[in-house]
Amino acid sequence: MIQANIIADAISRSLKPLLPFFWDEAVTEIMVNPGGIVFIEHDGKIVNTGLKLPEYEIQIAIQAIAKQVRKDAMASSADAIVDATVDGMRFAGALAPTSPDGSTFSIRKHLPPEKRPTLEKLVAREMLTKARADKVIDLFIHQGRNVLVAGGTSSGKTTLANAFLGKVPLHERVITIEDARELNITGPNHVPLVANPQAGLTARLLVKLAMRFRPDRLILGETRGDDTYDLIRAMNSGHDGTLTTVHANGPEEALDAIEILFQQSLPPGAQFDAMTTRRYLAKTIHLVVYARKRPRVLPNHEVGIERRVEQICLVKGLNEHGQYILEEV
Repeated sequence: MIQANIIADAISRSLKPLLPFFWDEAVTEIMVNPGGIVFIEHDGKIVNTGLKLPEYEIQIAIQAIAKQVRKDAMASSADAIVDATVDGMRFAGALAPTSPDGSTFSIRKHLPPEKRPTLEKLVAREMLTKARADKVIDLFIHQGRNVLVAGGTSSGKTTLANAFLGKVPLHERVITIEDARELNITGPNHVPLVANPQAGLTARLLVKLAMRFRPDRLILGETRGDDTYDLIRAMNSGHDGTLTTVHANGPEEALDAIEILFQQSLPPGAQFDAMTTRRYLAKTIHLVVYARKRPRVLPNHEVGIERRVEQICLVKGLNEHGQYILEEV
C-alpha cells in the first residue's frame, strides 16, 4: 500500500489538469480513457470533462506510480498493468499496446472516514428503507448473524458495509482484513490488517492470524478466493456477526460465488462435495444484502447513477433439490 499523496504528487508533476478532480470530494472516480479523454463520476453522474491529455503524460503518471510499488511499468509485458492500492484510493492503469488505442487509467476515490455516509444518511438517500436497515442491524448487531454484502463493481458494497459497521458497539473487539484500507471502525478496540500478496501476506494468512487475536467480530473487506475456506470456518466456529463482501448479480448468485470460492480455496487433501459445501454454507451465512448500481434519468434529463439495496434475504437452508431457500425481508 502506498500513501495517497504519492498519487497526488505523480498527478501534479505530469497531469496537473486532473488536480481539481483529485481534491474535489464530490468526485468519486477519475477515468482517463485511451486517447486521453477524461471522464469523472461527480455526485453520481458520469461527466465528460472535455479534457484531453497527451499520451506521454499518461504514461509518465502510470510509470511514476508503478515505481512507488517497486515495479517498472513496461509496455508489451505483464508489467504493462499497474494495480496500486493507496490510502483511500485505488489506481489501475494499463500502458499501450495492452490498451491498443492508448494508455489508460482509473482512480477510484473514497471519502475520508469522518465524511462517509452513516446508515441514517443512506436511508435518507433512499439507498434502502428504514425498515430494511433496522432489520439488518437487528440481525447483524443484536443477533450476531453472519452477513454477506453482494453487488457488482461500484454498487455500494463498501459503503453499506461501513454503514452497518458503524453500529457495532464500542466495547466489541473488531479485526478487519483488507487489501486496501476502506473499512471504517469507530470503536477503540480495532485491529486493522492489510494483505500484501506480493510480499506473501495473503488474506488467508491474515484470517488465520485474526483468529488468534480474540475477535468479537471478524470483518473481511472482500472474499476473493484463497481466504474463503478459512473465513467460512471462522464464521462457523463461534465468531458470530462476521461480515464480508463479494461480487455477484443477486443473492443466490452471491451464494453460488462463495461456493465456488470455497471449493477453490480448500487446503490440500480437504474434500467437500457440492452438496456438503452447500449445506455448510447454508448453515454459516445467515443474511445476504444485494445492492445494485443502475442509470437514472435526472429532472434536467442528464443521466445519473443510483445505488440501491434491491434485496435482503435470509438464508433458510436447502430445499429437497439442494437449492438455497431464500426468504426476502
